[in-house]
Amino acid sequence: MEVSAKERQRAEHLLQSQRIQLHRIKSFSFMKRYHQASHKDVPTGKDKYGPGIFVFHLKDKQDKVLYLPPFKHPSSLVRFLVSQGIPFTNYTPHERSTDFLPATTYQRPSLYMFWFFILFLMFLILGYYSISGDVWWGFIPAILSFGLSLFFICMLMTRFCYLSLDNEALTVHSVGRTIRYPYAELRKVNFDFAREQTFTHIMELLDKDYHYRLFYIGRVSRKKLNEIAERLQQVGVDATCNLNDNKRFYQDRDIDWLSDD
Repeated sequence: MEVSAKERQRAEHLLQSQRIQLHRIKSFSFMKRYHQASHKDVPTGKDKYGPGIFVFHLKDKQDKVLYLPPFKHPSSLVRFLVSQGIPFTNYTPHERSTDFLPATTYQRPSLYMFWFFILFLMFLILGYYSISGDVWWGFIPAILSFGLSLFFICMLMTRFCYLSLDNEALTVHSVGRTIRYPYAELRKVNFDFAREQTFTHIMELLDKDYHYRLFYIGRVSRKKLNEIAERLQQVGVDATCNLNDNKRFYQDRDIDWLSDD
């Protein structure tokens, strides 16, 4: 696989910033929880969970763990390492095992989404009345109000996605947009808790060219994510799910007696 000069530069800069030399890397894992095993006098640490977990497995039997959010371009690093022949340990190719997958939409109502919509309208109206007033300083609260309304509409568009599956593709739906991923274009999908308790779970995605996408899927019930992962495996996608159905977020205790919000 060929990588661009910009991707190579980004990957080499990240490796340099972490003081990792390419020849020291035995393999790597990505989009997988990391469990800190105890050794010698070092006790077992907590699992690292959530999106963007990148682990370098070094030849001296040490692991280097990073959180790589989308703005740090994890796609560039994955593509660069794969192009250098470094094994991707937690990617397992699957063959399609079913001829037909019935269309199903995974969607639930969200109180958080309703609340964010109310905040968007409130600040939009507040900004309009501030700028239409007679006082000369009205533009100051107007700018703040319009800025907050833009923030909340951005949250509505990016943090409250839901999913649908049919025989040919996985589709991501959110406010104002729909993104369709044919199964043949997907390599790996992972579901996990988000590190923010407000946005309780996420979906990570790698396409066939190792480009990474992150979606907050708060409008999908966490109790359906294992089912979605199994259905994706049936159509040849390496899909994994790390969620506990009885928890709302990672540090939560089992809440088997509570229903979804």
